[in-house]
Amino acid sequence: MPTSSVVAVRAHGMPAWEEARGRLLAFVSRRVENDDVAEDIVQDVLEHLHRADPAAISNVQAWLYRAARNAIVDHYRRRRPAATLDDAHPAIDSDAGDDDTAEPAAAVQELALCLRPLVAQLPAMYGAAVTLVDLDGLTHQAAARIAGVSTSGMKSRVQRGRRQLAALLQDCCAIQTTSRGVITDYAPHGGPCAC
Repeated sequence: MPTSSVVAVRAHGMPAWEEARGRLLAFVSRRVENDDVAEDIVQDVLEHLHRADPAAISNVQAWLYRAARNAIVDHYRRRRPAATLDDAHPAIDSDAGDDDTAEPAAAVQELALCLRPLVAQLPAMYGAAVTLVDLDGLTHQAAARIAGVSTSGMKSRVQRGRRQLAALLQDCCAIQTTSRGVITDYAPHGGPCAC
């Protein structure tokens, strides 16, 4: 819909608005755990649309579904408990073993800054899967609901994405690890690299 469609939907009222709302609710309902949550998300998205500047929206339908996807991701993020980097990855804790020092944690944190630009280089379906599961911390099941695929399909996408990401990281940097696989240091190979 062009920008004038936002104004037209608002001006003509119920039939067009209710039809768009119904399709959006069906979309969200397939991706969340119950109808009440879906209703809340759709209401938030529609309120956000109502407050938005019509001139800034070139395609209302695309805007609605993008906003709904973002709201679904936010919903699942709020449900997961917050964890610190050390809680989520105890292997990088400086007390994890005799051959680990404080430097591995620093190296991992520095290298983690490279991941988002590298994930952006992955094919879209793998990049989205890795982002949802590994970077945003969603479960495979929650990520599958958002992407509209089966849980096993999401697991496959994450595995393939991780392998491709590891190859990109190895192409970008020489990575040193301990005997247990804990990253201790890295050095960019040179050339175009996110690190």
